[in-house]
Amino acid sequence: MSWWVIYIGILLTAVGVTMILTPLCRRWAFRSGFLDCPLGEHHKQHREKTPLLGGLAMMLGWLITLFGGLALAYLAVEHLDPELAQQMQGIPNVFSRLATLAGGAVFLCIMGIIDDRHQLGPFRKFGCQIVVCGIVALAPELRVSMFATYPMVSWLLTVLWFVFIINAFNFFDNMDGLASGLAVIASCLFGLTAALQQQYYVASLGAVTAGTALGFYIYNRYPASIFMGDAGSHFLGFLLSALATLTIFHRSDSTSTVAAWLIPAFILALPIFDTFAVIVIRLRAGKPIYYGDHNHISHRFIRMGFDQPTAVLLVHLLALSLGLGAVLLIWLPTAPTIIVLVQSLAILLLVLILHHCGTNMTTEQEND
Repeated sequence: MSWWVIYIGILLTAVGVTMILTPLCRRWAFRSGFLDCPLGEHHKQHREKTPLLGGLAMMLGWLITLFGGLALAYLAVEHLDPELAQQMQGIPNVFSRLATLAGGAVFLCIMGIIDDRHQLGPFRKFGCQIVVCGIVALAPELRVSMFATYPMVSWLLTVLWFVFIINAFNFFDNMDGLASGLAVIASCLFGLTAALQQQYYVASLGAVTAGTALGFYIYNRYPASIFMGDAGSHFLGFLLSALATLTIFHRSDSTSTVAAWLIPAFILALPIFDTFAVIVIRLRAGKPIYYGDHNHISHRFIRMGFDQPTAVLLVHLLALSLGLGAVLLIWLPTAPTIIVLVQSLAILLLVLILHHCGTNMTTEQEND
């Protein structure tokens, strides 16, 4: 048995577990009134009450698959191939790190559930994010160390990175299947990056995250029967920022190229770029940056005449194009690296043009 078989098994298990849990959480949401009611919220695409406990389903599916798989692997280590069994001996060493990561993810998910129910407000949420990410960043293995040798600077960069990606992913959850599909793509790419570097446990973490998001995506794609809510966007955003840190930003060796630090930036380029774009638009309009609107790239595809499933598919294809090229940056020498970077920047320029076209179309519609 090879690690690639294990990765596929983990992914499929996570898909199955989450597919079982999501309908159960959907039923519970209906019974408890845990619904998203879009009355008076113009930026929302749906017009009917929709269950909101998708984040809980993903969290439970992720925890069951991850820790259940670790326990099973540890118990069955004697029956594995000698080489694989030797690599499995490191499970106790990574357990504490995974427990720290899981604790942060669970706390943010629970905070999101409370916010989905009682509306905590942007400043309370932001404060909770800083506290949780600050505690998680105290673990040296989960800290951005690629740019800073000073512990305090490294800790601060880690907190800023985690908090920004969490909020960028929350902003990006604006259309059926958009954020969950992006989480599948990004987790697979981070997992692939880790696997190619023989980071076995990080790759497994990417597989379980991708499988969890995929199992939920089946119910979240258009027309969505359940939403992830702030619980799901915080949960997935936190895990993606952690995967980026574990695969590239936290490295103690010199096997990667200088350009490798761009890998997370390009894998997560669309939510990062889209967040910056909508923040600028909202500030120029004199609106709070947390104010929901229809200025995201997905909404601009809609205004260009595409239906919602096609708009989501186009965004996913753009994200996949950016991410696949970025994975090569681990090993490429200078000249091919420049080609990949130019290609990625060209895709981002296309996104910028689409943003501009969407703005012009909105202005013309308002004038008419």
